[in-house]
Amino acid sequence: MSVPESQPLPPPLTMPGLPQEQAGTQVRADKGVRAAGYLIDLLPALLAGLFGLIPIVGAVLVGLLLTPYWLLRDITGASLGKLLLGLKVIGKDGSPASKGALVLRNLPIAIGPALMIIPLLGYVLAPIVSMIIMLVEVIFLLTQGERVGDRLAKTVVVTK
Repeated sequence: MSVPESQPLPPPLTMPGLPQEQAGTQVRADKGVRAAGYLIDLLPALLAGLFGLIPIVGAVLVGLLLTPYWLLRDITGASLGKLLLGLKVIGKDGSPASKGALVLRNLPIAIGPALMIIPLLGYVLAPIVSMIIMLVEVIFLLTQGERVGDRLAKTVVVTK
């Protein structure tokens, strides 16, 4: 079930006993705000990427640092960028997203950094695969209002 961008989501299922008017509604986050949040999330990744300047082992180290960073960036329900911009990740039914769903939604963008762990070959494959995945993610976000990762994990990004 897909929620149109401006349509309110149902109240979270974790608020039993509250009347619907007290539970409030949540609105899907604007695409531009989501893009800004992603750019903020890139800052720590760019800093970690500096280790890639170390010949051969640097790329492996970058992969070892960035794979868990991208997988776990939303594990609290919001990444650094989402926190700063007042966004959070929830299930499409309005309930809090499970930890598994929060990791699964970031799996596509963690594939590229994971390839960096492969010595030498990963240094060539990772940028190509990362660019393709990011292009697909951007196309989905701009045309469908959600990333491929959101579809996989059945999550949605909303304003707090």
